[in-house]
Amino acid sequence: MIDAPVSERFGLSWPGKAASREAADAPSRFQLVFRPDESVRPEGAEHLFVTGDCLDALKLLEPELVGRVKAVVIDPPYNTGQSFIYPDRFRDRSLAAADGRDHAAWLSMMFPRLALAHRLLRPDGALFVTIDDAECHHLRMLCDELFGEGNFVTSIAWQRKVSPANDARYFSSDHDWILVYARDKAAWRPNRLPMTSRQRRYYQNPDADPRGPWNSTTYTCNKTRSERPNLYYPIRNPHTGEDAWPSPAAVWAYSREVAERHALEGLLYWGRDGKSRRPRFKKHLSAARRVVPRTVWTYSEVGSTQSATQALRALLPDMKFETPKPPTLIRRILEIATDPAGGDIVLDCFAGSGTTAQAVLEANAADGGDRRFVLVQLPERTAYARYPTIADIARARVAEVIRRLGNKVGYRAYRVAS
Repeated sequence: MIDAPVSERFGLSWPGKAASREAADAPSRFQLVFRPDESVRPEGAEHLFVTGDCLDALKLLEPELVGRVKAVVIDPPYNTGQSFIYPDRFRDRSLAAADGRDHAAWLSMMFPRLALAHRLLRPDGALFVTIDDAECHHLRMLCDELFGEGNFVTSIAWQRKVSPANDARYFSSDHDWILVYARDKAAWRPNRLPMTSRQRRYYQNPDADPRGPWNSTTYTCNKTRSERPNLYYPIRNPHTGEDAWPSPAAVWAYSREVAERHALEGLLYWGRDGKSRRPRFKKHLSAARRVVPRTVWTYSEVGSTQSATQALRALLPDMKFETPKPPTLIRRILEIATDPAGGDIVLDCFAGSGTTAQAVLEANAADGGDRRFVLVQLPERTAYARYPTIADIARARVAEVIRRLGNKVGYRAYRVAS
């Protein structure tokens, strides 16, 4: 048997990891400068918009936000090109895009920013980060290290494309991933979601039940007669007078006493003609619970990249932005991860065109909530004279959303400056 070297251990390693770890702990050499000219009704405003590198911005915001953020919702660069370029101070720019070095540069950028985001989260907070297949596996391992593998919640598949890419060489890449990590999985729980109109359509009332529409479910379970002998008993069909027995391989889901109560309450359904071999259980819409979130989100539910582009152009008609996220997608995350009346802080430190701010403002307008957004965006240059940087696009978008909602909210704008 060959003994492994002592230095070998399971984990994610890359050239520059030590430097990126140091970058997370190094003090910032910058400060936040208030910009009233870039703000909207800043007096008393609790929303924040910071222009600058999110590494410095998060460090400067840490004294105010540490342990207070309910949800971190980020859409970082996907690193899909041949090499990754990001303005930071710890990347070895002599690295060639070979031997995984382009992955290393991306990981070195992400590590300190995720480490800081982790510090800002509340004990019952969570991270939602979108990514595609290029770096998903690396991001999982990176978050496992920073958040703890036990705090991984799930990976959600978001169907971002409406139409397939018929010119794809192998497969049409139709989905992105949303990785979900809790700050403390024991303390965090997702909110359940209201039924969709499609789900409500399954509730009918063929027998004119005065309690209203209902749906039926099987009355058996996955236990066998030998496993649950007390659940193997006859139920009398009141329409035919015959006894109905469950299958020995799948006995009733309820005890005899509960089944008798269900029968008295008219909750056993024997089919339209009353002659079904076994009853089904009636569940009324009036008593239906909110539904558990699922891990596949279709574009018909939460929007697509196409609807995201349309949403941005509806606000800024002369604007074209690469790969925005639909506000409806972020609204779904807010439904799951925030309390409308909890004053929850939502942080997006890769703000892009400002979708997260729009989603927060629209969600608050819809349910009367008091969520707060904190956005950070690097002033990357654009080809638009009217919007010289991506941060300018985002601020213009947020200002237009506020104007159209007609409310008196605003935000304070800051810049990371020396």
